[in-house]
Amino acid sequence: MTIDNLTFEESYKSEGFNAQRRYPNEPLLQFLGRYYFGLPKDKRKSTRILEIGCGSGANLWMVAKEGFSTYGIDISSTGINLCKKMLDDWRVKASLSVQNMRKMDFDNDYFDAIFDIVSIQHTNLKGHKETYKEIYRLLKKGGRFFQWHLGSKSISFKNGGGNLIDKLTIDNIANPDVPLSGNGLTCFLTTKDAEEILRKIGFKDINIETYTRTYNNMEQKIEYLAISVLK
Repeated sequence: MTIDNLTFEESYKSEGFNAQRRYPNEPLLQFLGRYYFGLPKDKRKSTRILEIGCGSGANLWMVAKEGFSTYGIDISSTGINLCKKMLDDWRVKASLSVQNMRKMDFDNDYFDAIFDIVSIQHTNLKGHKETYKEIYRLLKKGGRFFQWHLGSKSISFKNGGGNLIDKLTIDNIANPDVPLSGNGLTCFLTTKDAEEILRKIGFKDINIETYTRTYNNMEQKIEYLAISVLK
C-alpha cells in the first residue's frame, strides 16, 4: 500500500503539539453547524463522524465534546498518541487507529459524516481518487464529506519549487521563502478537477468555496478550497 508522506510523523516526534494547531478549523465548524449541530443530544450519540488524518486532535476533541460518536485515523502513530492525550485533556473519548486513508478498516455505509482538514492533500491525484472512493464506500446514503484543501492558485504551488509528480502535485514545497515549505508531497487542487473527480465517483450536491489567506504582510497568497459533498 502506498504511503505518500510521512513528514508529519517526524514533526510530531520533534515538535509534539506544536506541530499542529490546537483548536478546530473554522470552515469545519461552519459545516458541522449547518448539518449536525442542530441534532439533539440523544441523536448525536448514534451519529458516527470520522476524521481522516486527525493528527494530534485539534479538530477531533471538539467533535467528541459535542457528543457525537467520534472516530479518527492517522498514518502517524505519534500523532495518534498525541491525539489520545488531547482527548484526555478535554475529558472526552474517541475511537482512534493508525490507518492508511487509501484503504480503511471500516464496514461499508458506516459513517454519517467524514471530514479531512489538509490531510488528503498530501497524496497525489491517484491517492485522491483512491481515498475519495474509500470515503464514498464508508459513508451512509445521505452522509456528507467535508474537506479543507490547498488550491492551485497558491504561491506555494506557483513558486514552491520541487518536482511535479502529476499536474497538480509536487514532491515537496522546496522554496523556504513561501508558506508551508518542507511539508513533503503536496497536491494543489483546482475547483474543476476536484468537482470532476468527486462527481465521477458518485458524489452529488457538490459545493466548493474558495478562500484566500495572506502571509508576509499580504505579499503572498495561499488558496484553500472548502469542499462539501453528499452521498
